[in-house]
Amino acid sequence: MTGAGVLVGCTTAAVTLIAASLTWTGTAIIWTVIGIAMALVITPTGKVLRASVGRNAIPEAFAAQFSLSHLAWLITYPVAGWLGTNAGFTLAWSVLAVLAGAGALAALLLWPRHDGERALTAPSAPVRPAPSTDWSTLAKAA
Repeated sequence: MTGAGVLVGCTTAAVTLIAASLTWTGTAIIWTVIGIAMALVITPTGKVLRASVGRNAIPEAFAAQFSLSHLAWLITYPVAGWLGTNAGFTLAWSVLAVLAGAGALAALLLWPRHDGERALTAPSAPVRPAPSTDWSTLAKAA
């Protein structure tokens, strides 16, 4: 949630700086801090996903996370570009700040508080067996 908080704070700071005639230095600082916030959000994703699902469902969880994150980018990139071009950066950053806040609020309200503890102690499905290697077939191929 730290990264989400930083993203909301940065987009709000961008709106404030634009309203006060943003300079290139201010833009560079905001972009840098937003980049750090994105790293804070993205980096622990694998750990969160592994702790939230049984061992058997890890590939599906990663596929779902990949799809959802790219769906969010598919929505926000055109919104930012279109609004920035047609309505100005103040409105574009304002809309992005609202979207970041809505995402952070949704995460707080929807994410189970003790999700990781449950998944680590009681997997939801049996673990897939390890693939067996038939050495006799490999020896014939060589």
